[in-house]
Amino acid sequence: MSDVTGKTVVVSGSSSGIGEGIAILFASLGANVTVCGRDEARLQEVAKTCEKAARDSGHTSKVLTVPGDMTSAEIRKETIQRTVEVFGGLDVLVANHGVHVPSASLETTTEENFDTQINITVKSKLFLIKEAVPYLEKKKGCIVVVSSILSTMPGIYGLPYNMSMSALDHMVRCLALELAPKGIRVNAINPTLVATRIFRGSEFDLVSGDLGEYLAMAHPLEGRFSTVEEQARAVLFLASEAASFISGECLKVDGAATIKGNALNFYTPPSTS
Repeated sequence: MSDVTGKTVVVSGSSSGIGEGIAILFASLGANVTVCGRDEARLQEVAKTCEKAARDSGHTSKVLTVPGDMTSAEIRKETIQRTVEVFGGLDVLVANHGVHVPSASLETTTEENFDTQINITVKSKLFLIKEAVPYLEKKKGCIVVVSSILSTMPGIYGLPYNMSMSALDHMVRCLALELAPKGIRVNAINPTLVATRIFRGSEFDLVSGDLGEYLAMAHPLEGRFSTVEEQARAVLFLASEAASFISGECLKVDGAATIKGNALNFYTPPSTS
């Protein structure tokens, strides 16, 4: 039911983190994969890893790299068109790219940071999807958007980011209705914290030290962070025939953290005083 052999998959934002893991998983299962992102050197490394994962699994998956910034209309168009030219079509679009601007409240949010968050995380995903739809329609393909559990969890210091995630979730529901007559399914995953590069270092380090321990324990299932592989498998499920009648859903992959409620607030850990 999760056979993706010979399918063509575009994974945006795949030079690291969840996107990298998604690309590797699909390649290991026999899909042809386009990896794209701003870090060309990292993309080349990811492509090599994908190709090795395919070989190790007995597949001959091909990998295309398209470096560039998804806020560029030209790069979005190039990503989809080159994919179709090289692989002959498009079956799955995973809209994973995004950004986490410096955490901010209403008082500290700047227009520049707000625009950056929305333009990269929401606008460019929407218009990447628009570019892909004509080709997905031909294959009765599907779209999986990577959002966040913060789409439904308010946070005083997460205003731009949380708002952008909520916008993604509603975008998924709207597009699921609009694209259903074309035979295109649209879903999202809503990951919890994953110990990826974006959450390590500088102010985004949420997975180390006392704060990391507190946030890990806020996940009722096993008291730990999710792994990249767990998020990738959720994307695989939504992209596969196993989810053939699922559309418009936002799947929380969070170890029951969301239903635990306010205990998981990424920006206001309990006082130690």
